[in-house]
Parts: sequence; structure tokens; C-alpha cells
Amino acid sequence: MASYPNSIYSPREKENRSGVEYDPDKKTVIFAEDVSYDDDEIVAIETELGTLPKGDFTDVKDRLTKGITRCLTFVIDGGGSEITTGEKGHLEIPFKCEIERVTLLADVSGSIVIDIWKDTYANFPPTDADTICGGNEPELDGAQKYQDATLTDWTKSIAAGDILAFNVDSVATVTRVTISLKVKLVT
Repeated sequence: MASYPNSIYSPREKENRSGVEYDPDKKTVIFAEDVSYDDDEIVAIETELGTLPKGDFTDVKDRLTKGITRCLTFVIDGGGSEITTGEKGHLEIPFKCEIERVTLLADVSGSIVIDIWKDTYANFPPTDADTICGGNEPELDGAQKYQDATLTDWTKSIAAGDILAFNVDSVATVTRVTISLKVKLVT
């Protein structure tokens, strides 16, 4: 019976039957050496993971399945001039995740409203009807930075393969802005 993650596996010693010689070319016979190799691999993996998770996780399974965060980043650059309104580009998201926070960082203090649209690859391109912001678009209002982790009325879930589009609804003064979405991978 498995004891991990409470302790590292301690396999018992194995040996072949008397008179049986190990032959790696025999593919239909399991030798003690084969099982011992698998045991060594299990012990190595469990030793690397450890029995106590790092960070704020209750156990190793929790660490492996939760809390992995990534940052999806998109830059809108006016090439030295004020950014114009309209759709600015797309990102394919190759993994299932949930948005935890949005951040805007501009080159200068100014104003900008960016809507984010999401749709499947099959329905590309996303349109305004596919907004995920629920009327609460990320916005700079006479500022250079903005961050929101509440995301009121947002559609936060993203399926693997979804496409995000970034649309500038309005802008004043800003010539370059980075929008980043902090996301948590989900299973």
C-alpha cells in the first residue's frame, strides 16, 4: 500500500527465482531488476517532491494541482503617437485557467479603456458581444497604472484554445500600454 505523501516509499528487496538469470532482451518476462528499477524511479520522484509541500499548500497533491499562476501579457503600442481606438490583436490561450487579476501599465499618465473579448478558435474572431468584462473594463483615468483583483461581473474562466481579443474603447494621451492578466491554471 502506498504511503506517499506521508513518507517516502521504502521498497522491499526483490530477487529472481533460483536459477533465473536477468536477460534484458526477454520482453515477456518480468525480472526482479525491472521491478527494482521502477521502485528506484518512484523513490527518486517522491524524494524530489518531498513530503511537505513548499508554499501555502495543504499537501503535495494540492501543490501539483492548484496554485500554479501565469501571466498573460499583451502590449498595445502607438509607435510614439497616441494609441487609436479599435481592436488591437489576439492571444491564443493554450491552457485552461481562471483570471485572478488584471493590470494596466502605461508609459505616461493618461486615460484608456480596454475591453477584452473571448471566443473559441472555431468562432474566431471574437467580437464585442464576446466581452468578458461585464461592463467593468480595465481603465486608466488620468493615471499610469491600474489593477483590479475583484473583477466584478467578469467571465473569469478561459478554456484551453480560447482566443482573447483586446479592443481599445477610448484613449487620451497614452502611447503605450501593457495589459496583463494574472491567471491560475485549473484542471
